[in-house]
Amino acid sequence: MTTPHVKQRKNSDIEALRALAIVLVIFAHIALILSPQSVYWQVLADYRFGYGVDIFFCVSGFIITKSIANEIPSNRSLRDVLELSVPFWVRRFWRLMPSALFWIGVSLLLSWLYGGRGVFLQVEIFVHSALAAALQYMNVVYAVSRDTGTLGDAGIYWSLSLENQFYLVLPIIAVLAGRRWMPAVFIVIFLAQFFLTRQLIRPTPELWAFRTDAISLGVLLALWHGSESYKRLEPGFLKNGWLVLLLLAGMIAFLARLTAPNPPLPFAMGLTAVGSALLVWIASYNNNYLTANSAIAAFCNYIGSRSYAIYLTHVIALSLVRHWFFSQPGDPVPTPFDGGYTVFYITMFVAITLLFSEFNYRFIENPMRKHGEKLSRNLKGRFALA
Repeated sequence: MTTPHVKQRKNSDIEALRALAIVLVIFAHIALILSPQSVYWQVLADYRFGYGVDIFFCVSGFIITKSIANEIPSNRSLRDVLELSVPFWVRRFWRLMPSALFWIGVSLLLSWLYGGRGVFLQVEIFVHSALAAALQYMNVVYAVSRDTGTLGDAGIYWSLSLENQFYLVLPIIAVLAGRRWMPAVFIVIFLAQFFLTRQLIRPTPELWAFRTDAISLGVLLALWHGSESYKRLEPGFLKNGWLVLLLLAGMIAFLARLTAPNPPLPFAMGLTAVGSALLVWIASYNNNYLTANSAIAAFCNYIGSRSYAIYLTHVIALSLVRHWFFSQPGDPVPTPFDGGYTVFYITMFVAITLLFSEFNYRFIENPMRKHGEKLSRNLKGRFALA
């Protein structure tokens, strides 16, 4: 028998981490519309910001596991596996895939219209990456496709592919291992990866797109959440806003240094997962440690709620800015970056991204999420009556 799910107030600190994560991902990619001689390219030699994805992974592992933790059955029959897994998979599909498939379709259309003219890949090349993104095996082909330059705007789907593969097996592990043995399973998954070298260099390491250590730590946080030891270790001293600011600034810089091609410490990617988990642990108490200021909370709630849509659309926005405003191969005049040009490029990128993401959030993501939740409730009702 499962315990009914009790809805809690929205966690603004988790939304703040989602907002931080998507901003970091944009920092990782925005150099594409900056001058190759800009100071920012020099910064990227020693500091990288792709670890925003690891924060996303850990947040997702925490939130998703917490949502099913009270539903894990004590029995281990096939029926118990299906009763937990099928409604869960339905929710996941309708939450993520309609938006993903729509923007993969948009990328294919742009490739068909503009492919081979400098920014967008020819459609006959890009279609292979689009298929890998749509069928959720982009992480399997990511390394080869990145090294051959055939990713196009579908490269970001490696993370969604990895997440969906992970969540395909999560409810099965939850039933077979039970609450008692789940922590041991995910500790092993984390430790098995911690000591691996997975920096993003060329040639691309095969294991870079298979890292589930941050997700595993999120799962472990969710299983620990609410216990007596968890309550005793709440970092109440972080009610001091200056301490929080110093901690965030230090963590952002430290994790950016860890994810550079030549990190200062061994096991850098494993440490990045630990750093991400530290931030999620702070946010997990839902005590406004990161969002004590109401204006900051409102901003983070807005960006965080649309972070998935921004993730899917920002690469398309970057490509459109480059296609519309940058010189293409063979053009006699190089792309201008002086004066207000760079400000203009960034402004256009932000405007397109916000426009696309708002459209996605209102007309695809939210309606499809609600549809999936309804289907999931109906399936649970059918299992209960069977």
